[in-house]
Amino acid sequence: ESAMWSVSMYLCSSIVAGKALKPLAVDCMTYIEQMRTLKQDYILHQSLPFAQGVLNMIGDAEDPLKLSGSAMVEEDYLAMIESSDARVMSFLHLQIFKNIMCNFFGDFEQGAKLALERGDEYEKKNGS
Repeated sequence: ESAMWSVSMYLCSSIVAGKALKPLAVDCMTYIEQMRTLKQDYILHQSLPFAQGVLNMIGDAEDPLKLSGSAMVEEDYLAMIESSDARVMSFLHLQIFKNIMCNFFGDFEQGAKLALERGDEYEKKNGS
């Protein structure tokens, strides 16, 4: 389990450090498959939106603002995490990466809308 958390940190750090997207996409898919094989569902559920986001950035999505492609399909992901112990964190990761896609592809209005929705949901669950 610790190894997969380290992998997750490596992937996130790589994008922040400016690693080229195509090699990062290969790494994402390699590690996603390892997470599946090792049944590391908690970290897998949190890593899928990141992996699909990287794939979207290199053109692996019909709609670049939707996290659906080779790594995951957004609707299936939502159904999968519904019964997960990591449901809240996984949903948050999905929303964060949807927002990143909006910013990356220049749809700032949609990105702002998503951020406000996420804030409203947080306030409902946790208070102000």
